Amino acid sequence: MNFPDKYTSCRIVFWLCIAILFAIPLEVFHLLLGVFHTLFEWIEVTLDFIIEVIFDTTVHNTQIVVFYILIAAFFYGLYRLWRGFPDFYSQKKQNLHILLLVEIDVILDYWQESVMNKIKLLSIATGLILLLLF
Repeated sequence: MNFPDKYTSCRIVFWLCIAILFAIPLEVFHLLLGVFHTLFEWIEVTLDFIIEVIFDTTVHNTQIVVFYILIAAFFYGLYRLWRGFPDFYSQKKQNLHILLLVEIDVILDYWQESVMNKIKLLSIATGLILLLLF
């Protein structure tokens, strides 16, 4: 089996994300919110069950303990994000810049090959703009 190299995979993921952002942004956002909400509810119910069984607490006390556990986990996640985001951002920004420079060169080479390629590129760009507006 021939698997694509890292550069080809990055190109495919980049253009797939662009197509998704143009074609179905609201549906993808709704799907992500639904997945995160289901995941949160599952974690909450699991913690409720574990705390109630292990410590034999009432429902109210269980809810208080789970609330503080979730708040602590949320703030720990924010702390880790605050600490790691600058390095992550600068690395991804540099990778995206390199990818965009290469993609621009590929598109310019494709544009200069023939008139048919120019028509294809213009129709694709027009279609994406129409998808975004309507």
